[in-house]
Amino acid sequence: MRIPKPIKSLQREDGTVKEVMTANYTPKNFRRFFPNQAFPVLSLFANKSTQIVLYLMANADSNNMIYATYKSIMEDCQVTDKKTVARVLKQLQEAQCIVEVSASHYMLNPAIILQGNDQKFGLLAVQFNDLLRSKRAKDKRNKRQEES
Repeated sequence: MRIPKPIKSLQREDGTVKEVMTANYTPKNFRRFFPNQAFPVLSLFANKSTQIVLYLMANADSNNMIYATYKSIMEDCQVTDKKTVARVLKQLQEAQCIVEVSASHYMLNPAIILQGNDQKFGLLAVQFNDLLRSKRAKDKRNKRQEES
């Protein structure tokens, strides 16, 4: 078994590595995964939070963008409590699985799922990290304004 190596674009500013890891591909560890067939099966066994995560993954476009309102998530995942959707989206943002681009518009971390090759991964990882930095800076400005 090969030891996973860190993905360079997922290094934190302090030099530590986020939990998402990758391994070198060999014929022994390469697996094909078909999300459009696997997600519906997985959702049969999933709790509401996991169904929301699967829904976001299944509805990400080829650039890992997700356009979904709370209402659409609630309807499609059969969730009756808006707080559940809000909690899951907040947890996913804190875990850096998604970043909010604008209202009802999110980007899924390309280290989690990606449709494309290594070059596209690099481009989307840069875009994701830029959005993450921008979001952090905006949150810091808002916090300073609230404190003033």
